[in-house]
Amino acid sequence: MPVVPAVATDRYYVNHEIGDYLRIAEEAAPHLLRLYTIGTSYEGRPLFMVEITNHATGEGHEKPALWIDGGWRGGQLLGSSACLELVRKLTDLYSRDPVITDLLDHVTFYVCPRLAADAGDLSLHTGEWCWSSTRPMAPGLAGLRPGDANGDGRSLQMRQLDPLGPWKVSRRDARLMVPRSPEDRQGPFYRLMPEGLCEGGGRSTHGGVRSRLDLERNFPTSGEWDPQVCGPYPLSEPETRVVADFFRTHANLGAVVSFGNLGSGLSMPEPSAADAPLITRLGRKLQEWTGLTLSHSSAPGYLQWAHQNQGLLVVRAEPWNLARVVGVERFDPERPLDEPEQAGVIRWLDQNCPGAFYPWTAFDHPQLGPVELGGWEWLYSWLNPPPGGLLQSELERFCKLVLGVAQSLPRLSVPEFVEETLGWAEAHDGDDYPPLRKLRAVVENRGFLPTWVCRGNQREVHQQLELQLILDHSASLVLGKERIHGQQLLGVGLNELDTPVPYTAGDLVEARYEVEWLVQGSGRVQLDVRHPRAGVCHVHVSSDRATQPSSEAMPAPPPPAYAAPLPPPPPPPSRPPARPAPPPMAAPPQAPPQPPAAPARPAAGPARPGVPQLPSRPAAIARPPAPAPPQAPPTAPPQPPPAARPVPQPAPRSGPLGQPPGTAAALAAGNAPTQPPVPLAAPTPPPAAPGGGRVLGSPPPKAGNPVSAFAAHARELIQANQQRPASQEPPARSPGADFEPFSPGLPMKSAFPSQPVESPASVDFDDMGLPPDPMDSRVLPPLLLRKREKGK
Repeated sequence: MPVVPAVATDRYYVNHEIGDYLRIAEEAAPHLLRLYTIGTSYEGRPLFMVEITNHATGEGHEKPALWIDGGWRGGQLLGSSACLELVRKLTDLYSRDPVITDLLDHVTFYVCPRLAADAGDLSLHTGEWCWSSTRPMAPGLAGLRPGDANGDGRSLQMRQLDPLGPWKVSRRDARLMVPRSPEDRQGPFYRLMPEGLCEGGGRSTHGGVRSRLDLERNFPTSGEWDPQVCGPYPLSEPETRVVADFFRTHANLGAVVSFGNLGSGLSMPEPSAADAPLITRLGRKLQEWTGLTLSHSSAPGYLQWAHQNQGLLVVRAEPWNLARVVGVERFDPERPLDEPEQAGVIRWLDQNCPGAFYPWTAFDHPQLGPVELGGWEWLYSWLNPPPGGLLQSELERFCKLVLGVAQSLPRLSVPEFVEETLGWAEAHDGDDYPPLRKLRAVVENRGFLPTWVCRGNQREVHQQLELQLILDHSASLVLGKERIHGQQLLGVGLNELDTPVPYTAGDLVEARYEVEWLVQGSGRVQLDVRHPRAGVCHVHVSSDRATQPSSEAMPAPPPPAYAAPLPPPPPPPSRPPARPAPPPMAAPPQAPPQPPAAPARPAAGPARPGVPQLPSRPAAIARPPAPAPPQAPPTAPPQPPPAARPVPQPAPRSGPLGQPPGTAAALAAGNAPTQPPVPLAAPTPPPAAPGGGRVLGSPPPKAGNPVSAFAAHARELIQANQQRPASQEPPARSPGADFEPFSPGLPMKSAFPSQPVESPASVDFDDMGLPPDPMDSRVLPPLLLRKREKGK
């Protein structure tokens, strides 16, 4: 398997060597690195770009991204080598360094080593200093064009004797040229010019670089527009159009790190008032990581366009500065060094970088005549570090800067996506009872920067937090929306400081976003959370409720504490035929208050002539496990009513086998007495709810279940009531019986429309010897009470 080679420190790479190195890196780490050609230069050279991330944890466009480029100037060769060193370090230390492993799992790096491909190759091949592009902006002008005049592969300086020359030889070092002072009258004096040839005929030494076009100024920003420097119009060059199109189509970009030179350290565009506190704190941390000073600039160009128009965090890295390395503290690129400072620089180069300053040698110029060639090797002294140990140290500094900026990007996280079963819905066509599930999601931003990165980007409508719920075919959404646009999230770095005391400022409530849904049905539910700048998260939950065939009775879930309890299950046949009911128990203390009790029947008055008196009702009734010959139960004095509300229930009576008293036959014979209700014992406390969530109620019976013996016997009673002769009058009722038990589960059909109908629910099914059916809704307590009105 190929291995990513080390970056060469004894030379700099031309453009095609950069492509070869990136291809080797792609073959060595295909799971991390992908090589692309995003466009071509003015002369047709390819512009290479690599995407580095762990593709097993997500695609590159689904993660917050960082753009790194090697600069826009032809002489900025250090930026290309620094980008290659970053590629090697990310691919080589993945799974070995915890910081790099975490970054590649959650962040995408877009690395473009060289944007000024034409000017860079020209500088390396000929030593000619080219600004950004080789496109001639002012053709036909005569003058000196810098380049290699003697064919040694270097472009140095030329000096020529001239009595009017503004330069003289330094007294400290004969190799050094210093400006002429007003009192200087004794020569020799020289003219200094770059090495090169005169174009357009003549001996004119005026001219300059081949092209003054600056690609960095070709972006649409504010400021004065000079066509010779900025181009004919914004984005007129192929290199700038490629970068602008890439930024426009990759909304996950959050920060830009660009390389420069001849600066004093780190540079950032001037932030807005809202972003200044956060950017300032981040800048101090970057200075700590790199050891470079930070400054803010408002110059128009590429950096200003990326920050103000695109809302990106922008950092310009200018680590190499020869004067700073030598020890000149107050270095200003706009101010030339004085004689002692230049002499100190030459002595330092002689000791550490031999060959960075060449002695003056005579040369017969074909156009200018006798001249001397020598002086500074600008390409490997002031613009870039000399190859060797200095180059290696600068590469390490640049990698620390990039990793620090990548760790500050916003990062989405879903720490909580849970479900809670609230109950069950109605079943249809013999299906299982679908659960009602409450879903709750919490979204956080665990990055240092907010999701919008910079305030200028908040005006973009598409830069919003988006949550999308994807349901299985067996589930449906009851409450909530499948797609929700949330708020922008702050990062862990406080965006504003109201007071100088750190622990009293800031509120991270806006760093989280919570949302809930109500879903009916089981199955997998997936949540996709995405933000263009903060990445994408995919989480899911699945219902663990086991499904059963619809032909089997599903056990009812235990009711909550405030619901009426279900009837007790029938005892097994092996137990004794009669077992006393448990003693009355007080209502559980945690239960909510019960609804108001139904009006009780008035107490029985003195005996009336012709009206039979009701026997006393036993305090408790033992339910037999199977039908048996009816026998009169022992009577007992009524017990005092407990704390629970009274529920009417008919008393057991004896009768013929198969026709207990209270049925239609007994009513026809006139021997169906009634008695006042006896309050039941307090229900036992319900069992605890299952761990999956509290239960609102038991599911209704499924359609298509086999008819139980209980329901079959009830239909026989209804048919007997409907077949009563028309001449038979209904039995007389007690004047005090204004209420009767009523159950909406059984149909009522009267053969006498003008007479009151005896509700089948008033029949005492407990004395039939049949076990109660727990799934029959007609026996689910509590019973409803319907007031009887005469004539209806």
